[in-house]
Amino acid sequence: MNRIFKVLWNAATGTFVVTSETAKSRGKKNGRRKLAVSALIGLSSIMVSADALANAGNDTGDGVTPTGTQTGGKGWIAIGTDATANTYTNVDGASAAMGYKASAMGKWSTAIGSYSQSTGDSSLALGVKSVSAGDRAIAMGASSSASGSYSMAMGVYANSSGAKSVALGYRSVASGATSSALGYQATASGDDSAAFGNGAKAVGTNSVALGSGSIAQEDNSVAVGNSTTQRQITYVAKGDINSTSTDAVTGAQIYSLSQSVADRLGGGASVNSDGTVNAPLYEVGTGIYNNVGSALSALNTSITNTEASVAGLAEDALLWDESISAFSASHTGNASKITNLAAGTLAADSTDAVNGSQLFDTNEKVDKNTADIATNTDSINQNTADITANTDSINQNTTDIAANTTSINQNTTDIATNTTNINSLSDS
Repeated sequence: MNRIFKVLWNAATGTFVVTSETAKSRGKKNGRRKLAVSALIGLSSIMVSADALANAGNDTGDGVTPTGTQTGGKGWIAIGTDATANTYTNVDGASAAMGYKASAMGKWSTAIGSYSQSTGDSSLALGVKSVSAGDRAIAMGASSSASGSYSMAMGVYANSSGAKSVALGYRSVASGATSSALGYQATASGDDSAAFGNGAKAVGTNSVALGSGSIAQEDNSVAVGNSTTQRQITYVAKGDINSTSTDAVTGAQIYSLSQSVADRLGGGASVNSDGTVNAPLYEVGTGIYNNVGSALSALNTSITNTEASVAGLAEDALLWDESISAFSASHTGNASKITNLAAGTLAADSTDAVNGSQLFDTNEKVDKNTADIATNTDSINQNTADITANTDSINQNTTDIAANTTSINQNTTDIATNTTNINSLSDS
């Protein structure tokens, strides 16, 4: 097998050393211990976990230090000039550092790459100048930094300082606890925030910034743009509209609401293409108004003026007087006339008011009747005298008639006697 180096036991130092394939070991052949170099090569895979990398080399029993240093214990690996691996005094906590001045000082930590540092327990720093300071943190990429516990920074200059945060992308920053930043210069500084897209910023707690340049400044907010660049959210299902709804609503729902408002405003109000309500036109008195407030103000003024006019009319009007249960024409406390009254119907069942001309005509007739009655009275008196005289004559006539009746009766008797006498003469 063609290898450029191999691991040999150095009996003088009591440690394994990495040396050229052609170098020979010292000491007895049976004292030489072998180390599988393939385990070191496996550390370069970025998909392997921090725990697996931190425990690499435990099978050697002592440690590997090709020009590197270690502070004690066993199971550590330090490869590269000035590489440092902290092994602690017991077998637990052995670390691995590979690269120029690489440093793996955390328990079970792994640092791969020049100037890489893994100071957090079970942390992984992969890439030149990468730093994983948080426990179980992962920093992958040149100058990446994962200082928050259980955080992950992937990408050049990616930085995850918040606990359990994730920063993915060149110069991405996740400083809020359990925050996520994805994209070039994406920043998630609020706790539980998420920024997705180049330059996206989630500042508020529990905020979300979606898309390049989006800024979610307020707590519990979602941003799809910023103060100068906005985006539409399309194909949204209709949300519930009620007193407890927290759903997003659609443009169609807003248009329907605006149309409902326009219908109720009347006055020719309509809905514009942007959803705003086209102002109505109200005609109040002699003015035209395009908003409800102005129209109501004008109406109020009109009502006030009308009330004043009505109050003035009340002074001059025929008013009902409850005390006498009748209409009163009194004005300012004085009796007054009612003029220009049409002639009322004169009939047995009429309830019309009559005017002066009708009463004048009646008075004329009454006066004539009075004169006629006076004349008739004289005639009646004369007739009475005549009747009295006639009565006397009648009484005399009655007496005369009675006397005549007696004479007639006597004559009748005499005629009867004469008739008898005549008849007697005839018989003789």
